[in-house]
Amino acid sequence: MRINKNRIITSVLLVIAFNFGANAQPTAVGTPEILLQQSGVNFQAPVWSPDGNTIAVTAEQYIGIWLADENGANLRQLTNADAGFGLSWSNDSKAILTRLNTFENRRRNHAITIFHTDGSSPDQLTESRPKMEALPTWGQYGEKVVLIQEDKIESFDSGLEISEQFKARPSQAFYVLKSNAIARGKIPTNATENISPFDDAVYLNLEVSPDGQKLAFEVYGGNLYVMNVDGSNLIDLGKANRPSWSPDSKYLVASVSEDDGYKISRGDIFAFSTDGTNRINLTENTDLIAQNPNWSPTGSKIAFDVPDEGAIYVLTIQQ
Repeated sequence: MRINKNRIITSVLLVIAFNFGANAQPTAVGTPEILLQQSGVNFQAPVWSPDGNTIAVTAEQYIGIWLADENGANLRQLTNADAGFGLSWSNDSKAILTRLNTFENRRRNHAITIFHTDGSSPDQLTESRPKMEALPTWGQYGEKVVLIQEDKIESFDSGLEISEQFKARPSQAFYVLKSNAIARGKIPTNATENISPFDDAVYLNLEVSPDGQKLAFEVYGGNLYVMNVDGSNLIDLGKANRPSWSPDSKYLVASVSEDDGYKISRGDIFAFSTDGTNRINLTENTDLIAQNPNWSPTGSKIAFDVPDEGAIYVLTIQQ
């Protein structure tokens, strides 16, 4: 039997290339560059649109929402309302779901509101109410909006046109933070299941992986964790805040900060592998106090804010 040496060499090289690609870690290319900055406005909390063409930001105390093209051009204000906290893009990148806050007779009220990126009038899905501790979340691929408070579940029609590819899919699970719990539910049953890994913990900043298989979250006064959506395989990633998923769901990016008891004295952006084995400082070569990272859907950029500058920076990433 004759052995084709060229075929063996080619096979070995393919195996090596596959293993290298499978284990490739995210690395920073160059140094962070300013993406958005405007005199008199302290931009914060950037969020990329699902198509990667637009970035949304809010400002100090989450007042106002601005949009800009992915390269920072065409900056425009979508609203000056108190609506920036926890803003969430629709799947088609044409709308933003928010909890709109208003004041009347010194009382704070809340309403679930959808802002449209074309500047058309926003859709207010609920009447203003004095109590809305939870943030609304998209349900059923954007066809519905879900609000869960304690044991009460409310579902609203979003009014958005949903593409046929999503209409044909089975009911989509949604994940929300309840009081001291992480809950999983589905529409149309509107029933939820407690999948919390700890009793009596306060959970923050819940994020679902793009492939829908994992959850990342913080525990107040504790660490950053990742687990499967059924609550299994809990991994402790250590002290870190504001997680954001890589598009392939293999890594998380989050901010790791130090403070002097009064203010943040250092902040770096770290990438964490979901199994907890890799922890990579992406901003170790800068003096920026980097906070609130958000990974672009292309995987090539991470946006973050620098509070003492009021600016949004972007870091190029290679994997």
